[in-house]
Parts: sequence; C-alpha cells; structure tokens
Amino acid sequence: MNRFLALIPNILSALRLALACIFPFAPQEMWVWLILGSGTSDFLDGWCARRWKVTSWQGGLIDAVADKMFMLSALFTFAMADKFTVWWILAVISRDLTVAVAAGYTAAIGSWHSFRDMGARWSGKLATAGQFLLLLTVAVLPVGIPVILVLTVLCSAYAAGDYGLLFYQALKRRKTGA
Repeated sequence: MNRFLALIPNILSALRLALACIFPFAPQEMWVWLILGSGTSDFLDGWCARRWKVTSWQGGLIDAVADKMFMLSALFTFAMADKFTVWWILAVISRDLTVAVAAGYTAAIGSWHSFRDMGARWSGKLATAGQFLLLLTVAVLPVGIPVILVLTVLCSAYAAGDYGLLFYQALKRRKTGA
C-alpha cells in the first residue's frame, strides 16, 4: 500500500505537466478551470507526500518542474493573447530564474548536494501563490492585472533575493569547509 501512496504525489505532478501541454490550445473559457486544476494538484501533491511521509528530493524536483512548466505555459499563452507583454514574464519568474541559475552553477562546480539539500522556503511559496493569483486574475478579472502583476513581481523578487542569499551562504560554507 505504501508503494502506491508514494506514486500519488508524482501522478499529481504529471497531471500538472499534462495541463501545461493543454493550456496553450485551450479556449479562454477553460483557462480558469485549468489554473484551478493545476493549483489544486500543486497543493495536493505536497500535502499527500508530507502526510503519507513519502517525500523525496526526486519528487520535489518533479513537482518543481511541473510547476515551472505550467506557469511558463500559462504566462506565454497570456502574453500571446495580449493580456500583458512578454517582458513581464521575466520579472514574474525571477525567483525561478535565480533557482535555475543556482542549480546549474552548483551542478557545474560539483556541489549538487548543497543545492539538493535546500528545501522549500516560505518566500518561494509566497511567490508561487502570487503567480497562481496572477493567473486567476488574468482568467477571471483582467481589470486587476496591473496591480496583481506588480504584487507578483515583488513577491518573486523577494523570493529571488531570499534564495540567492541562501545559495550564497551555502557556497560560502562550502568554501570554508564548515
């Protein structure tokens, strides 16, 4: 039974990847449902993994990739639909870019374990919540896009700084051998 439970969070992440593939081709009337489905699967995969004690760094990586793929799919779809300019996407995903650069760097210097051992942070959860709020705002209440867009960018920038500092501290500890 435990083996089956361990699969459920990854199945939910895979569902989010499928939703990312569907999103660009979905009619605008379906956007809100796809966003809600993605947000629900994001919440449930982490909740199930923690509740059933089946967390792993591989599962966390699958979850993070699914999150990023859905977010990018939706953001680029919105930009192509002229909901906002494509340049805003870079600001919205600044936290994700920071983490990706740090992951690449730690892998390149042979210190992948220092990246792998870093867990999720509340600043990252806040940035993700802001991103999902932005997606819902675009789908449901387009008049609110400018305000939510700025709030989302601020949350993402805060998380980028938080993660950047965390990576800097980890690399500093690595150099000093602490």
